[in-house]
Amino acid sequence: MNSNIRKLDEVINNLLNEKQFNVTESQKKDQPDSSQVIKELEQEKVILSKTVQHEEKRNIQLSRKHILTIAGFIVVIGIVITAYSLFVVQLVGQEYKVPNTGSRNDGYIIQNLSGETINTWLSWRLVDGTVLHVNVIDADKYPGKLDLIKEVLLSQQAIEIDDSLLGNGPKGSTSTYYTGWGGALAKASKDPTQLYIPTKLDVIESHTGAGDIVIKLTDEQSGDGYSGFTKSIADPSQHQISKLSDEQFKTILRHELGHAFGLAHATSPEDLMHATIQTDYPYISQCDIDAIKSLYNGNRKSQVTC
Repeated sequence: MNSNIRKLDEVINNLLNEKQFNVTESQKKDQPDSSQVIKELEQEKVILSKTVQHEEKRNIQLSRKHILTIAGFIVVIGIVITAYSLFVVQLVGQEYKVPNTGSRNDGYIIQNLSGETINTWLSWRLVDGTVLHVNVIDADKYPGKLDLIKEVLLSQQAIEIDDSLLGNGPKGSTSTYYTGWGGALAKASKDPTQLYIPTKLDVIESHTGAGDIVIKLTDEQSGDGYSGFTKSIADPSQHQISKLSDEQFKTILRHELGHAFGLAHATSPEDLMHATIQTDYPYISQCDIDAIKSLYNGNRKSQVTC
């Protein structure tokens, strides 16, 4: 824009000079006195020059204003993006919180073939590729529960949760958890182990007692105060299933299936496999996965240590 103004100034000067030249020539030929005309031309030139200078200053001011406006806009965008990023980091995983889980205990024993209780934790000893069948009994009495069981057993979903929410690290650092044992076992099986980690799972419904793992749904309360009882089966029996929320039901089932796959209790109160389920984020942790790998790699102790 400034270059256009300068060009206009040059054109005006050229025209005025040409006009002044013509007047001077005319003076020589015809007019005895043209000083007044020349003076008027010079005044026009001064006025036009001042107008051009004024326009240049005005354009410079407008340019500065535009630059400041753009710079201010960029700063605002930067602040908004930074604030949004911090806000998101603080909320990573909070949507997976399960409120009012309550301090739920579980009873966990293992029996040998004679029905005698033995103090050890067992891994499945399966031929590679074997399908592990999970039989759900009386699912028809509790509409919707079968879908929840399939979700907890088969889901491959991995979620990220901020470590600060479980007291495991600073804000902004996250850890991966699994909502279902299908995904957790698949992750555990990526490293070679002495024994085959069951990754092929199938849910069936049979009243004959068929299946490797049996889940029997009942609304009876357990007199021993346990929420779940694993005895080669996963049986959430206390606090009446019909009164449990879907998330509470999945939490207990997720814990009991951990025992069914061989895990003992965890040392950390924030872990799904702790004897008393009290975490707000009851999902399968890397600690649980590491314990599975250790158990199926010949380690006879399956306590989850975080």
